[in-house]
Amino acid sequence: MRINGKIVKDHRYTRSLRRFANSNFVAKIIVAFVIWLFALIPIWLYIISRILITPEGFWQEFAIFMVFALGIGWLQAFLIFFGGILTVSVIIDDM
Repeated sequence: MRINGKIVKDHRYTRSLRRFANSNFVAKIIVAFVIWLFALIPIWLYIISRILITPEGFWQEFAIFMVFALGIGWLQAFLIFFGGILTVSVIIDDM
């Protein structure tokens, strides 16, 4: 399924987010913070699961890290890339 860019651009939530982001610089910083809060969800999952599992020793730490790095590392890389693009477009562009 292909997403039409014009439909997303003209959607009511996108327009309201654009108006909110263009209101002032503090609002743009808040929007960028929320973008990064969602973009870093895989890291939050890793940290929370590591706290709950409480590994002991190097090999248990390494095993948990490798499971998450291989399992959701690709998603984290994509979200960091996408979050960076969104942050630049919100703060720099005039939309």
